[in-house]
Order: sequence, then C-alpha cells, then structure tokens
Amino acid sequence: MFRTMSLLAEHPGKRAVERYWLLYTPVWGAISAVVMVGRLADTWGDLELMIYGVVLMLGAIVPPVLMRPESERARPLLETTAVKYGLSVAGLAFTLNYTQTPYFFDVLHMHYGFNTTINIANNPVFLYFVSVAYFSTYATLCCISFRFLKRRLGDGPLGSLAWFVAPMAMAFLETAMNANPFIDTLFCYDDLQLVLTFGTLSYGMAFVFALPMWMGIDEQPGDNPSAAKVLIWLFAASYADLIALDLLRYHVAPYFTEVVPHAVGLRDYAGSCLVPR
Repeated sequence: MFRTMSLLAEHPGKRAVERYWLLYTPVWGAISAVVMVGRLADTWGDLELMIYGVVLMLGAIVPPVLMRPESERARPLLETTAVKYGLSVAGLAFTLNYTQTPYFFDVLHMHYGFNTTINIANNPVFLYFVSVAYFSTYATLCCISFRFLKRRLGDGPLGSLAWFVAPMAMAFLETAMNANPFIDTLFCYDDLQLVLTFGTLSYGMAFVFALPMWMGIDEQPGDNPSAAKVLIWLFAASYADLIALDLLRYHVAPYFTEVVPHAVGLRDYAGSCLVPR
C-alpha cells in the first residue's frame, strides 16, 4: 500500500484525487458485486439500475471536489484538479460508451441481458454512469503503472513503451475481470479467447490515447492546464480511438472473427452466450 502511494502524482491536488479513487475502488467494487453477482440486477428495471449507476458516479466525482486539499481551495473551482480529472474520466466514460459499444457488439460479440428500456443503440444508459466509477480506478491505475514503468525503464526508447504497456495491462485486467461466468444472465462474450486477445487490443487503444491526457492534468506541482484544454484533450483522445476502431473493424478484425454489422447486443438470447433468467 505504501509503495503504491509513492507512485501517486506529486501534485497535491492530483495526489488527493488518486488516493481517494484507490480507496473508493473496493467500495464500488463491492456494491457492483452485490448487484451483479448477487443477481439483483436480474430483476431490476430502469429506475433501480439508474439509481445504482448515478450513485456510483457521484461517489467517484463529488467527494474529491468537496475534500480537496487546502492548497486547492484557493484556486477557482474549474481550475482544481478534482474537477479537471473528474471531467476527463466522466467525459471518456460517456464518450466510449457511445462510440465503442456498437464495436463490442459487432466485432467482439458482447451481449447484455439487462431488462432496460432507457437505452442508446441497445446500450443501457445506466452503464454510462456506472462506467464513471470504473474509469476513475482505471485512470489511477494507468497512471500508477505508467510511473512505475518509467522509473524502471527510464526516459530512453525503452521507457517509451510505458505509454503502450501500462494502458494495455489495464485493459487486459478490466476485460479479464468482467468476462466471468457469474454474470452470464446479464453480460457475456461469445468467444472469451477473442476478447482477451484482440478485445484487449481494441479496448486498450482508448487508454493509450487517454493516458497523455491523464498524465497531463496537474502531474507536477505548478502544473495547471485549463478545463478547456482538458476538453480538447478529451475530444482528441476520443476521436483518435474512433478512427482506430474503424481501422480495426474493417481492416483487421475480419482476419480473426466474423464481423456482424448492426448486431443487437441486448437481450439477444438466441444463439448467444447469454443465459435466460
């Protein structure tokens, strides 16, 4: 634990946010385990799932703003690390839910079994909010992994690999944890080997593009990029990921799997890995 804390950002504002997000990880993890593995979400509808998602999101975003260190309280609210870091995480979570989900349905053969009617392109909207809590952890772990690798590998050509290795390791961990048989009535992949390999590459590209944004936010004492600049970074990372997914979909994926255009992805039990309730 102490070694992990030594890998947090030097900037006091960012350090406080990352420390909180690490401590919040087992909280949202335990809540999600009860909801998903405990089969509560099997019977929940839009209202219950939306409350669950919004609560998890607010738990990630609001406390770091309210509990920011004294040095941050003298700064305008939009210039505080908690707001900018939270904006980057929430913005990326919402953007990727919109842009990546069709790819995951069509290329990686992902399926949802949630009983929801509030959906965007068959993606339940409550997952947009849930993902903010998840991404708060992913951002922190990506940055910690990157700092660790840079310290070990140095600033030379070998050290440049950290920009790719750290995000991909995070993507693999997230994919492996979510692709489990305990929630096969709610979420599954038809081909586990495909998602752990090609899926990790597909998903990890978003973190590769997002890592410069996360590392650029108040990393060192005195750093202070504007919220507008963070939004520009967010747009650039999201757009770069969208282009990368198109390249993978049309020029690489057909060599590894069957691409199914406009796959339903939600409650498509027939012929999929989803187990009916």
